[in-house]
Amino acid sequence: MGVSKVMRKFDAVIFDMDGLMVDTERMMQKEVKEIIKEMGFSVTEEITLKLIGLTDSRTKNILEQEYGKEFRHDIFLKKLLDRKEMVYHNDEIPVKKGLWELLEFLKKENIKSIVATGSVRESMNLILQRTGILEHFTLSVCGDEIERGKPYPDIFLKAVEKLNVSPKRCLILEDSQNGIIAAKSAGIEVIFIKDLVTPEKQYIEQIYAECSDLSDVIQYLKK
Repeated sequence: MGVSKVMRKFDAVIFDMDGLMVDTERMMQKEVKEIIKEMGFSVTEEITLKLIGLTDSRTKNILEQEYGKEFRHDIFLKKLLDRKEMVYHNDEIPVKKGLWELLEFLKKENIKSIVATGSVRESMNLILQRTGILEHFTLSVCGDEIERGKPYPDIFLKAVEKLNVSPKRCLILEDSQNGIIAAKSAGIEVIFIKDLVTPEKQYIEQIYAECSDLSDVIQYLKK
């Protein structure tokens, strides 16, 4: 009788970027607050935290709900893009704990990977080039390449299509509640790694696991 081969549960990993691989959410919280104040509106941390992990269109909806139709999202977006370009070009971009260990493991085990980020491709390329992460990924999907951002599942469904792997064989790594909702809507297991926001209990109950840092993910990828 032959020896049965132990199969791993996941053949591919889908990475969020901001707040998951790089500590950019903290970097931009301050900028977002300043921009909204410059535009003549009061702002709280609760409002800025709502914007984490959203595409530009979803951000527009949230800000218009908060401040009304008179809020000029086009001006906000232009200012934010200018600040991002300045910050991402000039400031150090911290890499999240455990990332290098996880990427090395994926390479060694020939596990596929892809970046699925709500950021536009220009921002993604700049961030990942400056941090040295880009060379570890040949596949990516960005927020300006899909119609609906998280919490809709579009970006993850597109990622699965590019990976050419069954959703049931993929694992998503996320740091936001909207990311968890999108992952579950796509029918893909998700591991949560906290950055700035703790999801509501009902969403935490839906995750595959919660890890303290990215290196802890490795245990769920071993055969």
